[in-house]
Amino acid sequence: MQGIETATSPTPLDPDSVAAFAADLAARLSAETDNRHQGMPSDAESRAAYAAYGQAGLIGLHWAGKHGGRELHPRDTDALEETFGYHWLPLSGYLLSVKTIGNALRRFAEPALADALLPRISAGEMLFCQGFSEPEAGSDLASLRTRAVRDGDHFVVTGRKIWTSSAEYADWCYLAVRTDPDPATPRHRGISVLVCDMKTPGIQVGTHPTLGGGTLGELTLDEVRIPADQLVGELHGGWGLLMGTLDYERVTSEKVGIARRVLDELTPHARGSADRLALLRLGGEVQACRAIGARATALLAAGQSASEASSMAKLSISYLLQRIARTAAGILGPQLFIEQGPDAVFDGRLAAFHRATVATTIAGGASDIQRRVIARRGLLC
Repeated sequence: MQGIETATSPTPLDPDSVAAFAADLAARLSAETDNRHQGMPSDAESRAAYAAYGQAGLIGLHWAGKHGGRELHPRDTDALEETFGYHWLPLSGYLLSVKTIGNALRRFAEPALADALLPRISAGEMLFCQGFSEPEAGSDLASLRTRAVRDGDHFVVTGRKIWTSSAEYADWCYLAVRTDPDPATPRHRGISVLVCDMKTPGIQVGTHPTLGGGTLGELTLDEVRIPADQLVGELHGGWGLLMGTLDYERVTSEKVGIARRVLDELTPHARGSADRLALLRLGGEVQACRAIGARATALLAAGQSASEASSMAKLSISYLLQRIARTAAGILGPQLFIEQGPDAVFDGRLAAFHRATVATTIAGGASDIQRRVIARRGLLC
């Protein structure tokens, strides 16, 4: 497989080399039937792909050298992820393990815990899933009920998690739990975050198929004993940590690449000036979404509050992908839904893409929640 030369100094990546790597890997993964009709690369999973990212030195570009990174700027990571999205590479585990949880561990974990986990993530050896949402605690995450009770040098965890992407592939879990069950305690103040090995006794994983391809996981935790030194951040101080974690998750550079790819695939099918103008307008919106995401990345890199900027990034690309899907249906008509055969467009991926975009304004935080964050944090309403 074509690789990328590892640098010992912060030398920017060559975009052409990254694109060549991504195209080569996409061709090698084409036989993986699980991702053949995956509508959103950010929902697709492949251990082979994740290992390849690590072997090529493309995980954690902006991380410290001791953690396997190259000490580049986070904008280099954004550009990499956009290229991965454009080439429709499986990214679910990468986005969870690296973009979201890995960055959160760098920021919030004790040095010993970060030093133990981050090098294995950057090597492409350790995949994480994220145990946040519950049956009665999705957008209202402060309502979570999974409890963790201190027992000596362990926490004993019992509860249930849903919408747990990559759970069936993951090696470890980044888990939000309630450590202070006192009803008098404000809901936001009794939450903590733990990390745990998915092989720990008491963890059961279930999966559910999605409309856009792939699966969503479900975790059942039955008196799972997790070492106390696997607490991330402060005890009962998990709410700010969760919000900081979601700031990383919501800067979805890979979806900018997905949008670009779909527009490029649609361009040859434009039937007249109206179709071409519609695609050009959407292309301009893609550039705007990239700029909004870049602002959030710059704030995160500077250690500043980025909640409203990250929510703006998530909200803008979510609605843009839905507009692109509707435009694709208008241009292609019924041909959009052909998944196999000579008339299939983009190897039949657009049918699943169209289905998957329905969830973009829900997954990762519903749009109403993003608007509330923007109003409260950005507009001070």
